[in-house]
Amino acid sequence: MFSFEDTRYNRQLQMPEWGPERQDRLNKGRVVCIGAGGVKSVLLQSLVAACVGHLTIIENDTVEVSNLNRQLLYRTSDIGRSKVSAAVQTLHELNPQVQITGINEKVTAETIKGLCSGYDIVIEGGDSPAGRNLVNEFCLRSSTPLVHASAQFNYGYVFSVVPERKSACFACLFPDDHTRSAHTGPVPVSVLATSLAGALGAAEVIKYLVGYPEYMYLSRRLCFSSLLMSGEFHVEEVPRRPECPVCTKFYR
Repeated sequence: MFSFEDTRYNRQLQMPEWGPERQDRLNKGRVVCIGAGGVKSVLLQSLVAACVGHLTIIENDTVEVSNLNRQLLYRTSDIGRSKVSAAVQTLHELNPQVQITGINEKVTAETIKGLCSGYDIVIEGGDSPAGRNLVNEFCLRSSTPLVHASAQFNYGYVFSVVPERKSACFACLFPDDHTRSAHTGPVPVSVLATSLAGALGAAEVIKYLVGYPEYMYLSRRLCFSSLLMSGEFHVEEVPRRPECPVCTKFYR
């Protein structure tokens, strides 16, 4: 019979696959997240609630009214405020035991090394395919695991890269699109899709930090279809491409 005491982490500590030892690993984890939008809203809140030790958020946007249908970190009173300051405040109120750092800056080829070095895992949030590939290349070069979660309309997926395991990279996932510099612009999306994709992304991060990397979605991606219609999940195999122009530079 479980004894659920009134402590912050008691419910997850009681889980046999979690427990105190893996919680301690999570408490020591260092995570950097690029972006704090819709998918990241639930992803970041999940990590902070579970108590990842140190979280850095890099975001240089401001809160707009059109964000509020899906970016659950923000409130109407935050409109016009920098996202990173609003996100840090909300997350700190959720769990003051997590060390949270906010950086109001854009990740570029010139800044990525200084901004993203020294972490256990990177949560990708590039604003274009080329931006995402910049993060992908940095993670391959520095042998840092990468989690990529995405949503649009009522669809979404999660895909991770662990260089140590020589898994397929972002350019393997999108071989014909990873160098496109322009963003496609705003797309229709619902809170259902961003929230689910964010939760799946948080699961990937936690799996890695607590010691279950073998269960991450490596060289495959977990997808979900329209939540208002079929609502189905499926896994797509993403084999590493031997001719990939990106990861072949780093895998030997």
